[in-house]
Formats: sequence, structure tokens, C-alpha cells
Amino acid sequence: MLRLCIVTLMTASFAQSADLKDFAGTWAMRLGERNLFVLTLSRQGDGLKGTFDRPAHYTSNNSIFANMRGGVRHDSVVRCHLADGVLHLTIRNADDAKDEDSYAMTLKENRAELAFDDVPAGAVVEPRTLERVPDGAAVATDWEPNRAYVAGDSDAPSAEMKAIFDEDQRVRSSEHVDWNAVGNTDTLRRGQTRKLLAAGALHTGKDYEEAAFVFQHGDSPQDYLLAHTLAMVAVSKGDPTAIWIAAATLDRYLENIGQKQILGTQFSSDPKSKWTQEPYDRDLVSDALRQQLGVPPQSLQAEQLKAYQAQH
Repeated sequence: MLRLCIVTLMTASFAQSADLKDFAGTWAMRLGERNLFVLTLSRQGDGLKGTFDRPAHYTSNNSIFANMRGGVRHDSVVRCHLADGVLHLTIRNADDAKDEDSYAMTLKENRAELAFDDVPAGAVVEPRTLERVPDGAAVATDWEPNRAYVAGDSDAPSAEMKAIFDEDQRVRSSEHVDWNAVGNTDTLRRGQTRKLLAAGALHTGKDYEEAAFVFQHGDSPQDYLLAHTLAMVAVSKGDPTAIWIAAATLDRYLENIGQKQILGTQFSSDPKSKWTQEPYDRDLVSDALRQQLGVPPQSLQAEQLKAYQAQH
């Protein structure tokens, strides 16, 4: 239901300069190609009326939004006032009249920032960025389950990242690998991937999983730690099989900072071609937990180790 929101101008001088029409219109917070929130404000007499549409259910953690479901809830703007160029809004839950949230809306040309207006002192909360959208814009309902969304997302994978990953795999698949040459080209591929990351050009879980593999083939603890971070993002974006590369990069990072691996994903050989998994803390993680991470149990790891040793 639309409610009239009477705007009170705080000073006479500001009353002459404030213009409510700048706030009127349809605004949306977009996550990639989808609208998460749609705020509609229109003039009615000396005030504004408005609605705030949002998914009926969702979860969020700072900049991440997930688990959007249950259709769309149509909340109402029930109170507002303009002070020093900032529109203060109170929005009421359509399903619970006692549940109200207060926001401060600040215009930034064709965009606006919507910040919580009742944040406790000392707390810092990132404002939500809204952009003007055509009238009639609606909250999306085609959210993918088990995927985290952020602003700037896209459903389209990066063709550049795929090409980098494909080359990373190709140079390792020939019968006779020149590892010195591979190491040199690995450095180039990591540089190319860093540029994509800096440009925000990776979007899908597969993009981040491919980037994780590129940095797993790095040569420093920082490379392996970045690979682990990228793998975590891949999982959060709905690519559950990336949990294995997350596990492997953690083990590789631990080994390279002089710690014991904990999952058993890393096998290495010394100059005499003696294969080992050491140093390895076999007690911290159970095989049941390894299964959840896509890592073989210790019994299969032992068989794999014997197979490697039998090759020499």
C-alpha cells in the first residue's frame, strides 16, 4: 500500500534550494543483471509516496548477498524528511507493521547511496548504491541457489580467463614437459590473471576456479595464498567442486611456509626421486572431513604414494 510521506524542510534557506523531484523516480540496487532492491518514490502534494521492493528472504554479509527466495515483499515508505540535502526514509515491513528500518538517501548524480540511519555509534556499515532505472522495474526472482552475489556481478564467464587456464593446462599435458619453459610462461599467465583481477573482470565461479589453478602453479607462498582465496570465492559463487583446489592450495601454502600440510593433497619428490607427503599432520583432519572437501582418505593417499614410488 502506498503511503503519503510529508517532507519537512529543516530551515527556510534550505527550503528554497531543496527540490524533491530529484529524489522522485525508480531506483534499484543491482547485482549484475538483476535487481535486488527497487525503491520507487513519487510526488504527492507536498510530500512523497513510495514503496521498497525486495526479496521476501535473503541473507547478507557486508557486500555479499545470497539465499534470495520466497518471491518479492512490497514494503512501504511511511515517513521521511529532508535535511541538508539528505532524504531520511522510514520503511515498514509489509509482513510486520512493528518492524521499521530507517535510511538516509544521498544523491550522487544519477546514483544514490542508501545508508542505514539508525546504526549504533562506532559501527561502520557500507551504504547501498542505487541507480536510476526505468519505471516498472521489478525485483529479480531468478536467483541461483547456493551462489553469493555482489555488485558488478555477471553471469557471463571471462573468455580471457578461460584462454589463460586452457594454456596453463595444455603446457602440462604433453608427453615431454620442459618445466623450465613452463615456469617462465607460468609467470606470464599469473601476470595476465592479476590484470583481470585488478580490472574486476572475473565474475563466475568457474572464472575464479581457473584463476586459482593458475596461482597454484606459482612459486611463492603469496601465490598459493592468493590461489586459496580465489578458490574460496569460486565456491561462494556456486562452484562446489572448487572446494578441492581450495584444499590443495591450503596444503601447498602451509608446506611453503614451513608448516605441515593437513589434508594430504601434496606429493613431492627429492633429488633422488623419493616420493613423500611429509611434513604431514595426519591427525588434525578426519577422513570424514576430507570427504567433504573432495580429498581422498588417507588409505587411498597411501596407495597413491606407493604408486608414485613404484615409478622409479
